[in-house]
Amino acid sequence: MPKLFSDRSAPARCPFCRREVLPPREIKGGQWYDFPGGYCACGAVFALDPTARNGGAVLLQAMLMACKGDMERVLGLSLGTDYDEGHVHKYNDRTHQVEPQAFGTLYFIRLREEAEAGDNVS
Repeated sequence: MPKLFSDRSAPARCPFCRREVLPPREIKGGQWYDFPGGYCACGAVFALDPTARNGGAVLLQAMLMACKGDMERVLGLSLGTDYDEGHVHKYNDRTHQVEPQAFGTLYFIRLREEAEAGDNVS
């Protein structure tokens, strides 16, 4: 009998290195960390917007995570020069899968080498 429905779910992967990431978890250590998030082995950080309606706040949190909570540094960063941004849309936080009917979005930030080198100059 032919299979009528195909499983179109896929594991959540980092948009920079394509490695599977661990499920988002509560992030401790800052007043701005309201959303679950995590880290990738390639150096990227991510935060979860489960409803795809809080993109700005979630993106800010991911940037703060990448900058170790330094808001002043976050405000001085420039997209494409200091950091790269990636997204994983249609993320289901209950199954930790990318699924066609899901609403969540993972926001990824990865600092560029020049920006990271600036951390060591101080």
